[in-house]
Amino acid sequence: MVRFADNPYVSDKIRSKMSVIKWKMACGIGMTGVHFITLSDNGRDLFDIYPAPVFKQKRMRKSDRVIIGVADSYDSAVHIVEEMIGKCMNDTGSLSDVRGYFEGYIKDM
Repeated sequence: MVRFADNPYVSDKIRSKMSVIKWKMACGIGMTGVHFITLSDNGRDLFDIYPAPVFKQKRMRKSDRVIIGVADSYDSAVHIVEEMIGKCMNDTGSLSDVRGYFEGYIKDM
């Protein structure tokens, strides 16, 4: 089941619409322009950025994913990923385990 992190990284344009976005995601209602950031499925990459229409598929909504970022465009999603990696660098002082840092961020939910 797709879940949202307790405190997801959100672009400014989306912040006020989060409750509607969560409801639409749960119901499988389409959204245009919204992008979701999750940890990557494979072990090599850090994050996946999905456009919201992908989650209209029941298979994707039922998959075990945690959304850790929501953006109003792909470019905004890339900017949020940059912020996330910068926060990891500031908190840990290293970029050796960015994935582990965000796995911990999700487990703290």
